[in-house]
Amino acid sequence: MLKTILNLFRPNTRNKRSTIAIMVAVQVAVLLTLWITSPFKWLPTPMDIWAALGRLIQQQNLLYELWNSTWLCLKAMGIAILISLLISYLTVIPFFRPVGFLISKFRFWSLVGLSFVFTLLTSGGHELKVSLLVFGITVFFVTSMVSIVQSIPKYEFYHARTLRMSEWQVVWEVIILGKLDQVAEVIRHNFAISWMMLTLVEGISRAEGGIGVLLLNNNKLLRLADVFAIQLVILLMGILLDYAIGKAQALFFPYSKMSLDK
Repeated sequence: MLKTILNLFRPNTRNKRSTIAIMVAVQVAVLLTLWITSPFKWLPTPMDIWAALGRLIQQQNLLYELWNSTWLCLKAMGIAILISLLISYLTVIPFFRPVGFLISKFRFWSLVGLSFVFTLLTSGGHELKVSLLVFGITVFFVTSMVSIVQSIPKYEFYHARTLRMSEWQVVWEVIILGKLDQVAEVIRHNFAISWMMLTLVEGISRAEGGIGVLLLNNNKLLRLADVFAIQLVILLMGILLDYAIGKAQALFFPYSKMSLDK
């Protein structure tokens, strides 16, 4: 028993699933105890948050707003993936490399400062939110993809050329098809970024509502229990979508998990 407990504090050790489950249960119990007995009276209790969640569903259409935000995020993610992959793959051509480099540096720009520009370029609130999200996703996506393309070992290109492939065939086989599993991983990481930016974008343009607008409205009114409930829903939905993407990745690219296990 003592050895099992000590293994939990040793680096690079393997533990039984039952041991991990007990450890997590104890940690959650301790966290809930500290939360409930917290001296901060302004901090909502779990029961307060549960009651607020019921009110939000019945009175403020929480589930409908969550669906609006999820669809917005998925739509922007799809557009950003297509744009980012096109830019990233074009960087194998010398003429387009500066374009990829420049776009990757745009990740240091603030969406708040760019909202005015995108407002002029778009014709409505929905288009504005999609454009801001696509921009925010693309700059990070291109950065990751360019890094993947540049890190491909030279011998993979040489091997393809020994099979008498043309340079365009090399691009297709080695870069595009050969790295699809890594593209899936980049999609998963960048979805988390887009989900985190969602409330910011919905705060810039409140047209059509959304979970971010609901969060900002309750935050303005200092309804802390409602704010915590909405944040909890955002967190759980993000975890659920991330899990779904991970399952899809394991289904379509099972060999990527095998390489990670090694």
